[in-house]
Amino acid sequence: MTLIGILIALGLERVLGHAPGWGRPVIFLSLMRMLRALVPAVIWASPLLPLAVVAAPVALVWWAYGQIWSPLLALFASAAVLLLCLGPRDLAEDVHDLLAAREAGDIARVQQIARNLQRGPQPDESHRSLMGTLFIQSHEKLFGVLLFFFIFGPAGAVAYRIASRLPRLMRETAPASMAEITADWLHSLLAWVPVRVTTLLYGLAGSLDDAMLAWRGLLRQPQHGWRSHTWALLAEISVASLRVESADGATEAVNLGSALREVLRMQWRALLILLALFAIFATGGMF
Repeated sequence: MTLIGILIALGLERVLGHAPGWGRPVIFLSLMRMLRALVPAVIWASPLLPLAVVAAPVALVWWAYGQIWSPLLALFASAAVLLLCLGPRDLAEDVHDLLAAREAGDIARVQQIARNLQRGPQPDESHRSLMGTLFIQSHEKLFGVLLFFFIFGPAGAVAYRIASRLPRLMRETAPASMAEITADWLHSLLAWVPVRVTTLLYGLAGSLDDAMLAWRGLLRQPQHGWRSHTWALLAEISVASLRVESADGATEAVNLGSALREVLRMQWRALLILLALFAIFATGGMF
């Protein structure tokens, strides 16, 4: 039933993705603005606030889902929750908007989209950091939520979606506070295992040899913190998986547009691999 719910949610997201306004984080931002208006500043900056913001809706969804007596109704309810937790916005939309802005020469728009996507190293002239950012966003928008949903159900999807959105919100509303530190710590803690699963999926979807080589190289480098290392792992190893070789073994140079489109193709291949693994576990094919 969990796999069916995932397929329903992914299908609906594909269809609704063309609807105007779909994918905007309206519910989350509206509720957080209301909470910000009600909560005193000292509580808003408290390290307990991010924990409460994640725990309260997770407990509510877990309780409400447990009250559903019909398996069919539970299936559609879980699919609806997952659908709301995916995104915001499909990665393909951001890539297409970015490429369209570059072709139109709209530098300000390009920089705006890059800033909205940024969760990691700053973009550079080699495009590796920008592509790494796209891989990170792919995990945040899709793979992280799917993994939590498959293991923990709708409550898990809600937990990861909120935890992934909180650090940026806290940086904007309570910078350098304990709330911001706690939100970032909680997000990185929940992402630690899923990020490594996503990294492996991208390695399987691309050049696994190059991915493993980059992974071993990162393990030999000194780590400056487990949180930053988690995102560097996903960005750098996934980008290494993109390496394309010609027939004579030389690495082919690709332009930015081709590289970004290849990121989308790799996301699709990695998603198919993940769904196949879900199907194996769901049917007991591993035993």
